Amino acid sequence: MLLDQWLSDQALLTLAKEIAQPVTSFIVEDNERHHIRWFSMTSEINLCGHGSLGAGAALIDRLGKREILLESEYGNITVSQQGDLYQMELPSWKAKPVKSNSIINALGLSPIDVFGTRDLVAVLDSEEAVSHFKPDFDLISEIEDYHGFIITAQGNPGEYVLRYFVPKVGIPEDIATGSAQCSLAPYWFDKMGATKLNVRQLSRAGGYFRLEAYSQESILISAHVKKRTELITIK
Repeated sequence: MLLDQWLSDQALLTLAKEIAQPVTSFIVEDNERHHIRWFSMTSEINLCGHGSLGAGAALIDRLGKREILLESEYGNITVSQQGDLYQMELPSWKAKPVKSNSIINALGLSPIDVFGTRDLVAVLDSEEAVSHFKPDFDLISEIEDYHGFIITAQGNPGEYVLRYFVPKVGIPEDIATGSAQCSLAPYWFDKMGATKLNVRQLSRAGGYFRLEAYSQESILISAHVKKRTELITIK
């Protein structure tokens, strides 16, 4: 959603509720600079990958450019068009080992690895374990000190899978989560000895990404953007 100026947080939240999507991106143009914020239907989010990719694609289409810089309080995101894909650079987050978590155990999971970044991540032993997991959103909401909860496993060769849960901010299970790769990509690059990987998000609608290690501090994410992405202007 394109704005002339920032509205109050409550007004932005009201608009996000009316639009009724998992995340709404709000953009203010200022002397050809583009400032972005993201809201779920219950609160503001500190980084949203798919919201940035969609917003960047809509701006590229509107302005006839190949690349757009989105500025936020949490860092800048460059979105570019690469053939039939859109690509963005996101930060690479360093994982901190987590010895145990009582809620992971209560969810009936037996992970082979657990670590934390912005999110709590449980690594499972198979794609089937990720696919068949039945989430208890009330329990997941009780996870403290983390934004969301991710389960992941190695998939096909050169690929990992994931599911992403953020009930605390009104997104029980996300469809396609670019920011989750900030946590997962560094882990799987290291585990698989790779610099390029494919990703499948095993949500109901399904999400697909291509990843590349860009530097020690960032990753490149490429994905298709559906043509229904719209840029709504409010004056």
